[in-house]
Amino acid sequence: MDHIQTNSESNLFHDGPKIGFLETFYGILFSPKKTFETLYTEDGFTIVIYGVLAVFLSNFGKINPNHFGLFSILGFEFIGFITWFFIGLLIFFFSTVFKTPNNNFARLLGFTGLSTLPILLLTPIALINNLNPSLYTFFQFVVGIWAFVLYWISLAKSFQLETWRVLLMAIIPFLLGIFLFTFLIANILGLIFAGTLM
Repeated sequence: MDHIQTNSESNLFHDGPKIGFLETFYGILFSPKKTFETLYTEDGFTIVIYGVLAVFLSNFGKINPNHFGLFSILGFEFIGFITWFFIGLLIFFFSTVFKTPNNNFARLLGFTGLSTLPILLLTPIALINNLNPSLYTFFQFVVGIWAFVLYWISLAKSFQLETWRVLLMAIIPFLLGIFLFTFLIANILGLIFAGTLM
């Protein structure tokens, strides 16, 4: 009995994530398929928390360096989370309608959230915006492509399907998400500069 109890207590204290967030961060950027496969067996709560952290960090990379301020940070964070949840909900709706296998909303949210991590790299790159705006625009394009590829892989790994099978499901919500994010941010910035939020 004592031996069984000791084993139970040992398992209780070691029942944590199999892969830490920093390891996940690095893995998503440089070895996404393997990392998503490892995360697939994690519990939904852990995956969602990782997704939330990733979206929170990546939202900083979306802030225009010329409009950096408290209201901009709060606005980008708020709209970033709304857009992330909206895209996840839309994909989950599509996957339910088309009876996609391995449908799990928590895992889907977490995986798509983690796919935004490359956008965080725009934060230090934004420092060169004033020196060379064209170079900054180029990096924005490269990071956008990188994020989309990771987002595409995240859907394939979440549903355990070949990547080509989820291409259409990836493109439509992604474009809608960009439109929603741009539209809402433009309105928030408009309100800020109009002085209505002061």
